[in-house]
Amino acid sequence: MNGRSEATTTRLASTRYTIAEASGLTGLSKRALARRIERGQLPATREGRLRYVEAGALVEAGLLDPATGAPPSWAQKSMSPDVVAREVVQTLVRQSVELHEMHGHIRSLIDESRREDVALRDELERARKERRDLRRALEDVKAEIASLDLGRARG
Repeated sequence: MNGRSEATTTRLASTRYTIAEASGLTGLSKRALARRIERGQLPATREGRLRYVEAGALVEAGLLDPATGAPPSWAQKSMSPDVVAREVVQTLVRQSVELHEMHGHIRSLIDESRREDVALRDELERARKERRDLRRALEDVKAEIASLDLGRARG
């Protein structure tokens, strides 16, 4: 990073903008920014009647280049609707595949968890039965000791 971009990054880290200022800076309409805020995609604070957006939030949202403090170069390029639609479809297909893979992985984890639950329940039941058997054996031994002590006391 050069000195200029470091200074710009430092300045951006502590800067906040009103919606109108952010609109002028990013090239998005005030309404588009407000919608992103309402959907929770862009954090903002309210002071009185104004909402403020931190420059860092604009950088994280990809609306500002941290090195220049201006909109990123890709945002200034106009793309045909066909290209945008193709990119959106490709992204959706890729995300669909990822979701399908995640769903399969989650399903296998759930199945494994259920098998382990059954095994743990079986082990717990065996331990309870063993404890009952040991308690019975202990009671039998105590009864035998008591009868031996009673026999010695009589004899």
